[in-house]
Amino acid sequence: MQPVTFLEAIKFAQARKVVLPSEFYSLDLKTRQLSTTVSFLSSIEQIKSVIQSVNKAIANGSTFQDFKNEVFENGIRLSPKYLDLVFRQNVQTAYSFGRWTQQISSRDTRPYLMYSAIDDDRVRPEHIALNRIIRHIDDPFWLMYYPPWAFRCRCSVISLTKAQAEKLGITPDDKLPQLAAEMGFTTSPMTFGEMSDLTHKKIMESGLDPSLFDDSLKGVQAEWTASKKLTSLLAPMTDSSRDLFHTIFDTALPLDPEIRPSAIKLFLDYVQGNSEQITAFLNHAPNTLSTGVLRGWVMDDMARIKNIAVNENNAVSGSVSIAYASSFNVGEVISLDSPLFMTNMGGDVLFNIENVKGLGIDAEKLNAGQGVLFEIGLSFEVVKIEHKNGQMVYTLRALVN
Repeated sequence: MQPVTFLEAIKFAQARKVVLPSEFYSLDLKTRQLSTTVSFLSSIEQIKSVIQSVNKAIANGSTFQDFKNEVFENGIRLSPKYLDLVFRQNVQTAYSFGRWTQQISSRDTRPYLMYSAIDDDRVRPEHIALNRIIRHIDDPFWLMYYPPWAFRCRCSVISLTKAQAEKLGITPDDKLPQLAAEMGFTTSPMTFGEMSDLTHKKIMESGLDPSLFDDSLKGVQAEWTASKKLTSLLAPMTDSSRDLFHTIFDTALPLDPEIRPSAIKLFLDYVQGNSEQITAFLNHAPNTLSTGVLRGWVMDDMARIKNIAVNENNAVSGSVSIAYASSFNVGEVISLDSPLFMTNMGGDVLFNIENVKGLGIDAEKLNAGQGVLFEIGLSFEVVKIEHKNGQMVYTLRALVN
């Protein structure tokens, strides 16, 4: 059983005319940090084994002891406390998703949700503060606080009819508590968080030499850094960019139901000319592990979009800035360190690029305007530079195997 995807959440919010915050369009970047909370196990096969055991337990209604025995039989040695963490959090997420699905299906008759915390000596102040808050099921409040929204969250949500909600009292905006988001370990059906603190804590609790985890942690930490960096480089959403996002989204989703919202957002920034920060970073970033991770994500995202909107023209023309083209010389081979969007708007120099059929993303195929976005790693030879009608014209030819 899989959590609600961010694309499904966006589609749902779009249908209900809910305006999502800018951050939501790149929240899926956080899922790249996850290997379902088992990120410091010694190998991918061990991770798969643990997760398969969790899924089997969920499907069969097995107990924690059954799950622990299954993991032990697979030769994995983890502390009982850690296995309890993995098991209970994943089972809670699966049940939470089932509850969310049921509530969505009955929203016409029960359109409100009430937060329900367990009022005992174990409940955290942040969670009891949300107890009995009532908001419409479409409210963005639930994007952040639909349980479980934190480590070992035991809270739940109760669906209400409109009459029940009004009788109990719908919580107004000014009565919502101001909480610091507890995103250290959240597996809510609609949000995910990073787990650096938890990971380090569990390493220390394991009783093993922390140096044993150094190599695997470097990769995990690089993903955390890359996720934060890419999020910071994406341009804020405006009314126009949000509208165009949904246009691209509606076009892309039937063609690739698993495409990432952040991939669409990144493509959108290039199409709308809001890519200065990401381009500058990719062109001049130091050679670090996290930079390599981020660059790989950009390449993967653009490749995924290209699969559904590949350019089929043999030649593409578009404008670029003088600063971009000034260092190019005839006979020189240039390689793209960042995506290059070719459009006929806003540039001082004209590029004519030949031999590009099958290369780049055709924006028109995604109803995103006219232009072609060429991906990182492509190489072009500068064939000719000339002056025509008061404009510098560069002829380039794509070098393909």
